[in-house]
Amino acid sequence: MKRPIISAVLPVKANLEGLKETVTHLRSIDPHRIEIIVVDGGGCEATKRWLMENQGHVAHIRSGQDQGIYSAMNYGKSCATGDWVWFAGAGDLPNASTWRDWINTANDNRQALNQDLQIFEVLLDENRERGVQGSYPARWDASMCWRNTTHHQGVLYRRQTIQAVHFDAQLKVLADYALHLKLWSNGTPAELHNATWAQVAPGGVSRKFTSSLYFEEWRFKRKTLKGWRLWAQPAWLLLKYTFKKSGVRR
Repeated sequence: MKRPIISAVLPVKANLEGLKETVTHLRSIDPHRIEIIVVDGGGCEATKRWLMENQGHVAHIRSGQDQGIYSAMNYGKSCATGDWVWFAGAGDLPNASTWRDWINTANDNRQALNQDLQIFEVLLDENRERGVQGSYPARWDASMCWRNTTHHQGVLYRRQTIQAVHFDAQLKVLADYALHLKLWSNGTPAELHNATWAQVAPGGVSRKFTSSLYFEEWRFKRKTLKGWRLWAQPAWLLLKYTFKKSGVRR
């Protein structure tokens, strides 16, 4: 049997309905060239039972207490066997037409995609939180020094590349942002696509605009950024926090 094109890594915790929706969408696109990996954080017997009943549809399952979403993502990518790895949350929905076109292209010529990161647009659910924009076009540029403009749900990572690095599990909310900023700062190239890859479900942990979110952002930025971009961060983060909190209260 040929190796799958995409390994979809799905961390989940107590969101069975969202998980069912995401798995159903993935299988409707291509049940053979998409490998589904579910890392369940435990605490929900219904989720565990459903996973056991659907082992034939999910290539790899781990169910049990873990150290959080980024620990789950690190574990999931270590299990991946596809050429490319995609990370999503339960309830995130792939755009079927874009996926089918891209999988067919990749399948016809696996060597044609030169860059290790393939970046697409993502849409956010209409029930998104206040202060959050409705879509994020494909970007891989200096805008990341200021905002999280490249969401992991819109990124395909070449398997060898993502397995060689790790999400910092000590960061509870922004480890995907931290990894992207580090890769960009190190000069990792990416190919940008003018197409929608996925719709992101509301309620993500990075959209709870608490002060701890911005302390975490400062924590990894001070390790990655240099020069004036670094020293402008405290004032910028305070401005962002004030703006987001005023938007949430409206």
